[in-house]
Amino acid sequence: MKLIALMRVKNEIDLIRESLSRLSELADEIIIVDNGSTDGTERVYGEFPKVIKILETVGFNEGRDKIMLLSEAKTRHPDWLIFLDADEIFEKNFTRSDLEKYMSLKYDRINFRLCHFWLGRRQCRWGKKYFLYSLQPLRCMWRNQPSVYFADKRIHNGDIQGDFKKVYFSPYRLKHFGLINRERILQKVNLYQSIDDSRNYDHLNPDRNVFTLPFIEFSNKFVNYLFILKLKYLEHFLWLLAVVYLKIFKPQK
Repeated sequence: MKLIALMRVKNEIDLIRESLSRLSELADEIIIVDNGSTDGTERVYGEFPKVIKILETVGFNEGRDKIMLLSEAKTRHPDWLIFLDADEIFEKNFTRSDLEKYMSLKYDRINFRLCHFWLGRRQCRWGKKYFLYSLQPLRCMWRNQPSVYFADKRIHNGDIQGDFKKVYFSPYRLKHFGLINRERILQKVNLYQSIDDSRNYDHLNPDRNVFTLPFIEFSNKFVNYLFILKLKYLEHFLWLLAVVYLKIFKPQK
């Protein structure tokens, strides 16, 4: 089956080779929207044969860019699609064979959790807002169908939308490297505040003390799968607890 990966990129020279190299192992084709890179990122795409289309946009608008990507991908008749940011990379034991198994089943959507690395590549953030961010599925791959769409929202527009009848929650994890150093964090905060200053971004203050846990990944695929499978159900349980807690104790507006 044909899987097309969609990626929205701007100034990711530190990660783009690693990101596209890993994604090329999984996807059949990659379509990129470059949102005005000036750091050399735009010159790297040609190193990867699976990057078959590069769209260009000016000005920050997540919804516009994702809608463009989806529209372009549909002209190439994929069976499945996946959207990732350039700073999101699958763990090493996730293979094309795993993807083939998912795509051959009767699911319409496969969900993935993100591990949010904080100030380095060893620890993932779990405190406060990142507790829920880490438990809920923030990325997915989906079967190509007419009803799916991205919200036309400039910022924080979320993942793909649609009427997905059968959904599977994969134990495999995505490594989110968007917060691995102070410079990246401050750039993200400044961007968010310039577009939407109604929100409080204090949780992204790199100087605050936060709760983190080490990211554990075994080199042996079987051992790693047993570990992440147990982790998946533990995180399901924690998610249910969080939902119940919020329903009981969160003040009603």
